[in-house]
Amino acid sequence: MTGSDLVEQAAAELYAGDPDAFMDRRRALAAAARDQGDAAAAKAIAALRKPTRGASTLNALARAEPGLVDKLVELGAHLRDAERRLDGPAMRDLSRRRRELVDDMTRRAFAATGQSAAPGAIREEVNATLLAAVADPDVAERLAAGQLVRAAQWDGFGAGTGFDGGFGTGAEPGGNGGTGRPGLSLVPSPPSPPSSSVSSAKTREPTGAQRAQRERVAAAEREVTAARRLVVKAETEAAKHQERLRSLEEQVAAVRHRLTEAGHDVREAKAELRRAEQRLERAGR
Repeated sequence: MTGSDLVEQAAAELYAGDPDAFMDRRRALAAAARDQGDAAAAKAIAALRKPTRGASTLNALARAEPGLVDKLVELGAHLRDAERRLDGPAMRDLSRRRRELVDDMTRRAFAATGQSAAPGAIREEVNATLLAAVADPDVAERLAAGQLVRAAQWDGFGAGTGFDGGFGTGAEPGGNGGTGRPGLSLVPSPPSPPSSSVSSAKTREPTGAQRAQRERVAAAEREVTAARRLVVKAETEAAKHQERLRSLEEQVAAVRHRLTEAGHDVREAKAELRRAEQRLERAGR
């Protein structure tokens, strides 16, 4: 078995196991690799990072229901297409479907790990990562692998940032330092035209009207991009508030239930008080 096989097997076991036992099991696996004479694999295993509780919850969901991640990817593709076409009705419908899917997957994630009353911070971590998976196929791919280390943060549609996945090496998606932008490469300059074509090239220089038109188009494109970002930001905030509202509604429902039970207890106590007073009255006769 090669060193990379040892690391992959260790990662698969660690991220599929109990996060509370992660540290002890990691030490044992690193020691086993060292005993096999593979110091490099032992070092790599020892460097695997313990997942947060939210990441561990999502890893469990990815293993329990792997097909759900495909739904995130498909929905994200439809959203990007609607955004390119500036199709407002489609974007609203898809945003609603995104909210419903993320809410459903959040519930399934906590059910898969038996967390009936998870803290709000963990719920927000899970919710944010699922939203980022809709926006960024790379995040979705790492989610599907079931080896997340910490949550992804979504700062706009198509840009999942602040994310670690894979074997917990700290690499950002896309391999470009976590900028959320694709890597850039230099494009070779076109060859210089022969001297005989210089005069004809000059005649093809854009006129003032053409330059002005290009500037107007560029300005309009910048405005469209800015408007799209505002839409995405507003939708993100709305989704966060919706999640917070649902959490508060659940808390209110729980308090109302306890209030109802307390009302029953009060009525029972009053009835028992009346019975005791009646017994006391009969005893005094």
